Amino acid sequence: MGAWSGVGLVLGLAMFLVSFAPSLLPRRWLWQGLVGGVSAAIGYLVGFLLEMTADAVMRLLDLEVQVSWHLAGGFWILLALGIVAVITGWWWSVREHRETARLVGMSEQAAWTDIAATLVALATMLLLASLIRLIVLFTTWVTRGLDLFLPSVLSIAGAVLIAVVVLRMVNRMVFHQALERISRQADKLDRRRPRNLHAPQLPTRSGSEGSAQSWDELGRRGQIFTSCGPSAQGIAAVVGEPAMEPIRVYASLGDGGVEAAVEVAMAEVRRTGALTRGTLVIDTPAGRGWVDEFSVQAVEYLTGGDCATVSVQYSKLASAFVYLADAETPQACARALFAALEEAIHDLPADQRPKVYASGESLGSFGGHGAFVSADDMLRKVDGAVWIGTPGFTEIARELTQSRMRGSPEITPVIENGRNIRFVTQPTELVADAYGRVLGKWETPRVVYLQHASDPMCRFTGGLAWREPDWMRERAGSDVNPALRWWPLVTWFQISTDMLTSLDTPAGHGHIYEDELVPVWAAVLDRPGAPITAITDAIRNSVSVLKAPGTLAGSGNSAS
Repeated sequence: MGAWSGVGLVLGLAMFLVSFAPSLLPRRWLWQGLVGGVSAAIGYLVGFLLEMTADAVMRLLDLEVQVSWHLAGGFWILLALGIVAVITGWWWSVREHRETARLVGMSEQAAWTDIAATLVALATMLLLASLIRLIVLFTTWVTRGLDLFLPSVLSIAGAVLIAVVVLRMVNRMVFHQALERISRQADKLDRRRPRNLHAPQLPTRSGSEGSAQSWDELGRRGQIFTSCGPSAQGIAAVVGEPAMEPIRVYASLGDGGVEAAVEVAMAEVRRTGALTRGTLVIDTPAGRGWVDEFSVQAVEYLTGGDCATVSVQYSKLASAFVYLADAETPQACARALFAALEEAIHDLPADQRPKVYASGESLGSFGGHGAFVSADDMLRKVDGAVWIGTPGFTEIARELTQSRMRGSPEITPVIENGRNIRFVTQPTELVADAYGRVLGKWETPRVVYLQHASDPMCRFTGGLAWREPDWMRERAGSDVNPALRWWPLVTWFQISTDMLTSLDTPAGHGHIYEDELVPVWAAVLDRPGAPITAITDAIRNSVSVLKAPGTLAGSGNSAS
């Protein structure tokens, strides 16, 4: 058990090469190195377990296998072929990574980054493989006497069980301590006031005078949301018609939890008169409470300000940590807010009720779906919805995709010929599918799932580890490298890492959704004559100010 596993080294090398194959997005050299190293270590572990099991079986059956070389220098020939394969595979991967960067509009990385990624991968593999050996040595020492009274296979199973228990204990301690530290940092960040923004003066905004929560209590994301956006005068100048002051309601997460935050939001709904507007959007935020300005402002311009957007913060953590620590909270928050608003709207006369729309981006989309038990339930409860960058593990979206019409791709599934629900990677697909086939009549309510083909958030599922998804075989994405292939375990790590860099792409690729939100909302709201270009330019100018260096300290378009 003390020697290195030959089978493990071979499988580790194979996994190392596969990990450098192209993925949805170009990866930074550090992340690529970590993916390569972890993948190689997993390959080594699998090979080691196979070798150990085979050895135990042969000892149990009293078998002995000897390998002899009949070809002079056979070992060195195989070694030379292996080196050639490694160099060839590595060079092919580098070339395809450049093609992936071109497809998503990113610049090519310098040559040294590929070398650095390789070195990091090798170092990571050696570190993890050495750790595996230490665990094996430890379990061998603990179970040294088991062979005296248990069969070899059972003693090995006991060793594996001990190793798993040790790893789970270490993981639990490390994860909880890390999460506590991250939570403290998130709370500090939430209290940091954005620069060059001030409390709103208009009573149509939460945080203004008389609000249920003061501007200081709204937290960083709430302060940005309530202090930004167009005024009635600005909307009128763009659309060329008189406009109203749009309403923005926001409630931050306080000590009372989600239920208390929903109560605060409902108090703000009553104070601002949000239910008297023609359009009400329930926008579930992502991560720390971030709401996409492109989405919110699109509705405000398209409705001439006759709208109200309601959003409730459910966590101060980044989206990834929210999902790992408490994935139920985002959906519970959306469910509670929707139920409270539904009850309040039901008390209004039928001819005075606003049209209700749902929206959310990234984890906000996952959370927003918690207000519905199924797609049919969604269509009964809302007048429309725009779901942006919906995670692949969102149950309703996944069920819709699985029930798609035959011949439609998984990236943009066609549901009942597009009667109510349409999946698109770009606005042109609102009227025709990915292959250019015209969809049927679009009836109300209208629901759009906007998800770029190159967005790893939309493609990530647990099943990627052991099953090839349809979208890889279909090759329907215009900004996805055709050389992309599925590999067990490795693809799961690749897409996971892609999510970490999905906000580095230009708009229109990866997880960055901007200009396309205006025509999408115009279609859902049924505003065919809206000045799309003028509205898009106005929103882009507004958001560019938020992203300017020194304005909000990096609080621009980020779902984290």
